[in-house]
Amino acid sequence: MNSPLELHDPAEVGMSADHLNFAGELMDRQFAEGRSPMLAAVVARHGKIVFTKVLGDQRPGGPPLALDSVFPMASNTKPMTAATLLALVERGQVGLNEPVVHHLPELAVNDNEYVLVHHLLTHTTGWDPAALTAGLEAAVAAGRSEPPPGLDELEHLLLRSIWAVPRSRHHGTMMAYANPHYTLIGEIIRRVTGDTLDAAMRRYLLDPLGMDDTAVILPDDLLGRLIERPDGIPYAPGHPETVLPMYDQRWRECDDGGMGVHSTVLDYLVFLEMIRNGGVHEGTRVLSPATIRVMTTDQIPGLPAEIEGFVLKAASWGYGFSVGGADPVMRFRGGTTSRGALRHSGLGGIGSWVDRDLGISAVYHEVLTVEDDDHPRSWAYDRFEDVVTGAVTD
Repeated sequence: MNSPLELHDPAEVGMSADHLNFAGELMDRQFAEGRSPMLAAVVARHGKIVFTKVLGDQRPGGPPLALDSVFPMASNTKPMTAATLLALVERGQVGLNEPVVHHLPELAVNDNEYVLVHHLLTHTTGWDPAALTAGLEAAVAAGRSEPPPGLDELEHLLLRSIWAVPRSRHHGTMMAYANPHYTLIGEIIRRVTGDTLDAAMRRYLLDPLGMDDTAVILPDDLLGRLIERPDGIPYAPGHPETVLPMYDQRWRECDDGGMGVHSTVLDYLVFLEMIRNGGVHEGTRVLSPATIRVMTTDQIPGLPAEIEGFVLKAASWGYGFSVGGADPVMRFRGGTTSRGALRHSGLGGIGSWVDRDLGISAVYHEVLTVEDDDHPRSWAYDRFEDVVTGAVTD
């Protein structure tokens, strides 16, 4: 990909500048109507950036939002965690089809011996997300527990909430999306490498990609650029259903594989472009062709899914990415992207996609103001996807 600050004429890559203006107008409406106080987006085609836009302030009363402002990536962490694990698979340190209990003996209860690493990556373990949530609530109610050396307090709590939760289904029979699957993947990475997930991700992904503005455990030099949500909206102080605001120090220090990454729209675009380019960044191979193949193809063909209350006839999920199927999902995907487009989204208004057929990589972040039952009512991600796709002229 070219320099992330170099903006190209869309006509160079077969896109209409006039049509891309609609994307900017959509963001303007979201901001003007009070649906989001902060928006940031970047779009590239064939490795050339053709659209960038930011609106709002980095924090209430703070400096303007910028392309290098740092967002908690929430569940957009998962593709990067999957890529880090697969770097270990490439090196023979983890097997995709080996039992999870081989690495995490604490799970050797409740008939878990046949749950494989593959099942964690594809959310097909058989755990019920509601039971996992109940386990977390029970762990919180049990009070504080001293984490072992090298593990932060919040990650210790998240892991402690999982160990004894029984599964409600046979493994491999249905996809049920749940953050704890990737919390466990992060723990496997820590135990295999003997280091933090943050350090492993930096070694295998962030440093090779030059992603200096991305981290799991947020360092002090990025703290001044971290966004801070206004009080009273989801995942901010003062919101009735928010237990731990995303700006909280415990989140900033949490080494979690499901929700822990912090990044900018430009940095995350670099990761997506590496995926689109088949594992290569600026002429250097970062991930093997085999890794890219399993990340970007459906690994659970024929399985149905339950995702945030939606029931899909076909899950269509790779390792870390949704691999765009035919089932519509309210506001989580556009309707005009290529079949098989890669996506992931995250709590609070985080979204990104790669349309390999059209050569598009894009990141679109909003700070949501309206959400219920994990449905992002104020989000315009699906519309943004369709506007960008509609700007392709050849």
